[in-house]
Amino acid sequence: MSADSADSRPRHRRIHLFQTLGALLGGVTRVTVPVLGDADRAALIAELDEVSRVIGLQDPVAYAERSWPLMDHLVALCPNRILVTTARDALALLSPQLEVTADTDWLDWPSLAVDFPILRDAVAEGDAIAAELAVERLWGMAATLP
Repeated sequence: MSADSADSRPRHRRIHLFQTLGALLGGVTRVTVPVLGDADRAALIAELDEVSRVIGLQDPVAYAERSWPLMDHLVALCPNRILVTTARDALALLSPQLEVTADTDWLDWPSLAVDFPILRDAVAEGDAIAAELAVERLWGMAATLP
C-alpha cells in the first residue's frame, strides 16, 4: 500500500461519516420543514442567518459553534421520533470523529456560502425537498473521493 493511499484513509473516513450524517439529517430536514410553526421557522431562519454571517468570516471555530447547535435544533423540531433518536445517537457516536470542522482544509467556504443561503430560503419557503438537498450538499453528499 502506498503512503498516499494510507494518508487518504482518514480523509475518506471523514467524508463517509459526513455523508452518512448528511443522509440522515437530510431526512430529518425533509420531514421537519413542512410542519414548522411560524415561531420555529423564524428561529431556524435567524440561526441560518447567523451561520451565513460567520461563514463570511471564514472562522472554523465560530462556524462550528453555530452550525452544530443549528443541526441539534433542527433535530429537536423533527416530528418523527425514530429519526430524532437515530440522529441524536449518530451525532453523539460520531461527534468525536467530526472534530474535523475545525480543520480549515476540510471546510469549503465558497460552497458553504452558497448552500447555507439555499437552505435558509428553502426553510423560509417551506420547501422540504430543496432544504433536504441543501443539507445533503452541506454534509458532503456531493463530495467525491480522490
